[in-house]
Amino acid sequence: MAVNTQAPATYRDHAIAQSIAFFVWIRSTTKAALKALKMARMLSALSNMSDYQLAQIGISRSEIPEYAEKLMADE
Repeated sequence: MAVNTQAPATYRDHAIAQSIAFFVWIRSTTKAALKALKMARMLSALSNMSDYQLAQIGISRSEIPEYAEKLMADE
């Protein structure tokens, strides 16, 4: 007599898949939140610089957001 070794997905398999999906969601959400925090800190640091200091790194005050994005992209 042949035995069917392919059982249908069980509740346990479904629960494991949901747990994995939940942890993936937590990871991506945490990563996005950390990126937003880093960006906010960078914008704050650059905004607190004097115009002279900004000129020393080659940007004007209006270019701070663009410059911060570029720095974040390089990471």
